[in-house]
Amino acid sequence: MVSGDASKMIVLIGLMGSGKTTVGRALAERLNLVFRDSDEAVEKTAKTSVREIFEIQGEDVFRKLESQALVDLCEESAIVLAVAGGAIISQSNRALLQKNARCIVWLDAPTPTLISRTGRGKHRPLLDGDPVGSLNKMRLDREPLYQQLATHHLVTQSLSIVDVVDKIISLCSLENSSTR
Repeated sequence: MVSGDASKMIVLIGLMGSGKTTVGRALAERLNLVFRDSDEAVEKTAKTSVREIFEIQGEDVFRKLESQALVDLCEESAIVLAVAGGAIISQSNRALLQKNARCIVWLDAPTPTLISRTGRGKHRPLLDGDPVGSLNKMRLDREPLYQQLATHHLVTQSLSIVDVVDKIISLCSLENSSTR
């Protein structure tokens, strides 16, 4: 269980491929919390994939759906939330996360690691064309925002999922009463 302000969420931010969803699921299971993913929430509301939203309606529509999903997710308590990489572009999204998070962990890895983790996934429209160039541009644009928002920064490149979960529990001063 989580000690301290259990009504607030644990938020994971970072570029695609940094491990937010994988680590988030493992962290939630370990702490006996509910896991939520902002992309999954958007897809559930829109009843279509992130890729289809981008292709048919455009990034602006996706970002509006994403912002609404974050508002809805912030109404839940005691969750682990994996936030889509670009959600932090919006100042209102950053303010919402700061207000509702107990701890915000920026998961990070070098671009080659992100590329190997993401491949050419069907739900990653921002990587179409030039994945390395796209990720490098995203990193350049978003890194200052991640730095501003995060309470902790964790490079995941050479760590196992269990190691990342352990480090988050330590960094965020979360008490874990479950067995490993």
